[in-house]
Amino acid sequence: MSNADNGTADGDVPPEEVKVDKWDGNAVKNSLDDAVKKVLTDSDRKLGYTENHVLVDTRLGICLTAVGAAMFALVWDYLNPFPLSKPVLILCVVSYFILMSILTVYTTFVEKGIFLRATQSDPTGVDKPK
Repeated sequence: MSNADNGTADGDVPPEEVKVDKWDGNAVKNSLDDAVKKVLTDSDRKLGYTENHVLVDTRLGICLTAVGAAMFALVWDYLNPFPLSKPVLILCVVSYFILMSILTVYTTFVEKGIFLRATQSDPTGVDKPK
C-alpha cells in the first residue's frame, strides 16, 4: 500500500500510528480550564462575564522588570567591561534574584492556581460589575 493510497504525504505518519497520551493529567486540566474559560467568557452565550487580566498583568510586570534588570546589566557590561561594571552587575544579579523570589511567592500565594478571574456585568446596566 503506497502513501497515496492511505491519504498521507511522504514523511507523514498515518493517523493510526500517532501516539497520544490520554492519561496526561496536566493536559486534561489545561483543556478543562480552557473549556470553562471559553464557556464563561464567550460572547455568544450571553452570560455577561468578561475576563479580568490583573493577575496575569502583575506577573508579566514582575517578569518584565526582572528581564529589564538583566538587559541593563548586559548593556552596562558591554559599555563598561567587567572590572568597571562589577558593582552594577552585583546589583542587577541581586535584584533579579529578588524579583524571581517575589514572582515565586506571588504565583504560589496570590494566584494559587486560579485560571480565570472574571467580572459579571449587569445586563440592565444599573449595577456595577461584580
